[in-house]
Amino acid sequence: MSKADYTEDELSEMREDAFVNIKEACMRLQERTMCGNEVVIKMLNEVSQFYVTQDEKSKP
Repeated sequence: MSKADYTEDELSEMREDAFVNIKEACMRLQERTMCGNEVVIKMLNEVSQFYVTQDEKSKP
């Protein structure tokens, strides 16, 4: 299913679910490692950059 096949409500629900899951994963990471927010921010930026790069590679 492509992005165009999702309704705005479906996209909104996916974003909300993703936010909750990512936030919980970050909280677990911080509980296990006692790392600060700056580590989580750096990690999230790196993950985001990974997906930006993947998106750029898939474009002609």
